Amino acid sequence: MHGFIEYFSATSGFAAHQAGIEPVVPFLEVQKATGEWSRVSDDIGFPAGLARTMVADLTGKVPPGTSRIRIGTNLNIYWDQILIDQTADVAGIETEVVPLMEASLRFHGYPRQVEGNPKSDLRYVYEDVSPTGPYAHHAGNFTAYGDVLPLLKAADDQFVIIASGDEVALEFDPSSLPPLPPGRSRDYFLYADGFAKDMDFYESLSDTVEPLPFHSMPRYPYAAGTTYPMSPEYLRYRLNYNTRYISRSGAASYRSQFRNTAPR
Repeated sequence: MHGFIEYFSATSGFAAHQAGIEPVVPFLEVQKATGEWSRVSDDIGFPAGLARTMVADLTGKVPPGTSRIRIGTNLNIYWDQILIDQTADVAGIETEVVPLMEASLRFHGYPRQVEGNPKSDLRYVYEDVSPTGPYAHHAGNFTAYGDVLPLLKAADDQFVIIASGDEVALEFDPSSLPPLPPGRSRDYFLYADGFAKDMDFYESLSDTVEPLPFHSMPRYPYAAGTTYPMSPEYLRYRLNYNTRYISRSGAASYRSQFRNTAPR
């Protein structure tokens, strides 16, 4: 399924809640021979963020002979193309891990935003970047610029904490991968594990980096008595890596400075 969503914010979600409107995640229904519709999946997901391709597994959910299915939701989603794959399971698929060799945190800036039609269909020009922009920062300690490879080798609770305008540049070493046999091809998937925190007015604790999230937290923000890991290992992580303090700065003093000011 190819498409994008008119992405909601905490403010719009709160306004909808006040109006008695609750979000309905996309669900899937199939039409029976009698003409009635039957729900077969309560949640098939949606294309979060920018335009992207997503997959919903329909295995065992669509009865043989079904000719019509439909997606229901009250979210504003723009579907560009939906395909159904009936390929049989392919034997002999192998997975290999490409080791991460370098990871560097640095400031990149703010790429030019290009609006489509509708305006929520966004893309960004990575090479056309401004050192400043109309953005504020969370207040708190971010990860220092430089080598962050030790923080990205495992999915744990020692995160690379990045601010707006930052980037993490990654280098992988595929030399250890076995040669491809004749007639076979290789696809690459990037696995990322982490959390994001918006600065929406109605977001919880939206002005600060703290409290840090962790995988086993029951909810966010977590209640008194629940804390981020405080073992010596995690204290060393925070003291050695998260040393770049940024005070909250308003957006009023910023001005975009793109190299190429011609419209695109």
